[in-house]
Amino acid sequence: MTPLVEKALNAITIGTNLSTGLSYPSDMLRAKEMFLRLHKAGEKLSAAEISAWAKLNGWQAKDADELGALGERICQGEKVKISDGPWWNENILDLLMQNIAMTKNRRPAIDCFSRNAA
Repeated sequence: MTPLVEKALNAITIGTNLSTGLSYPSDMLRAKEMFLRLHKAGEKLSAAEISAWAKLNGWQAKDADELGALGERICQGEKVKISDGPWWNENILDLLMQNIAMTKNRRPAIDCFSRNAA
């Protein structure tokens, strides 16, 4: 799993009610949109890797498996409908990459999780 995918999963996790997983439409739509953006950026999304990461980061096993399966299906080209978006800042992947670079350089991370982030 690349650092970008890991940061994206962290962003999804922060915005998701982990007691209900992806059952809320807004949580599902946010995850779909993030996975679609990652896929378009050329990232590979593995159900097994995503599920394992999610289980280690507070997701219930069933919900972690659902998240992983969703990511892999989107990576394989499954068409998804995303309504009421965008759910993420237009340049979220760039912001996540900046966050990764800042973390490596031990600089304060930037807010990249809200729709209104710079």
